[in-house]
Amino acid sequence: MASALLVLALVAGSCAGISNNKNLDPESKEFLSKTRYIISKEEKKAFLLLGPEKRADFIKEFWMRRDPTPGTEVNEYRDRYYQRVEEANRLFREGTTPGWLQDRGRIYILFGPPDNRITYPRGVDMYGKPTEIWYYAFFPIVFTDENWSGNYKLTPQSAYQISEIAYLEKELQKRSVVPDSKRVPTVDFSVKSEPKDGKVGFVLDIPYKAIWFKSKDDHFVTTLDIKLKVKGKKDETVWEHNESFELSVPREEGLELFEQNYTLRFEAELKSGEYVLEAEVSNRTGGGKSQKKLEFSL
Repeated sequence: MASALLVLALVAGSCAGISNNKNLDPESKEFLSKTRYIISKEEKKAFLLLGPEKRADFIKEFWMRRDPTPGTEVNEYRDRYYQRVEEANRLFREGTTPGWLQDRGRIYILFGPPDNRITYPRGVDMYGKPTEIWYYAFFPIVFTDENWSGNYKLTPQSAYQISEIAYLEKELQKRSVVPDSKRVPTVDFSVKSEPKDGKVGFVLDIPYKAIWFKSKDDHFVTTLDIKLKVKGKKDETVWEHNESFELSVPREEGLELFEQNYTLRFEAELKSGEYVLEAEVSNRTGGGKSQKKLEFSL
């Protein structure tokens, strides 16, 4: 079982102390160092409790547990993670700390390239320090070089933004260390009908946090494609409507909209009877798509 070594090591921990990192072989030290951003406390404890002969198996199982396509020769998660480590070293050469160990490197490795990166090498204003602002969807992450040394540090106020980005990453499953081609993002939405006087209104509520945007100048933009189809008892199509909506949100309004919905309303004239609405919402940014069905009567 994939977690066998983890379980055995944790059990052993109840009657033995944790080995010191200094006693590890070079390969084990390298593993713990490079995976510092993703290894859990329990996994690290288990690894340190293992004997030298079992560590290679642990490392193999560590990556297997994260493999999005088990059974294939390629582990996309592991390969992309190490690729981002190399990219971080190349991108963030300033300072005395290797790029992947800097705050910018850590965020880059965990979340990938930002949607937009704005740099202020001489500071935002006359008396400022070198600053970088990274945008992930609506969220700005700010780094400053307080000592003009090239070692940019994450600002305290950005900690909240990172937790929100992590939540967004989990909800949308859009920007993990797994390549986008391996994921099929969805667009969450709700739909309801409002029958009245021989007509029926359809209301679609799409949470802004479920919509993936891209950065363009000082706005976040995307296009939503809406497909609606109403079918009767015999599964015949009696009404159909397709329409695209271009969204453009000023950057300063992004966070305020995050907990709100983007609402769309449509109206159809139908005879009395029982129907099924088939609704589909597609997000051109990232290719997210979802379908829902709604039964209603007039």
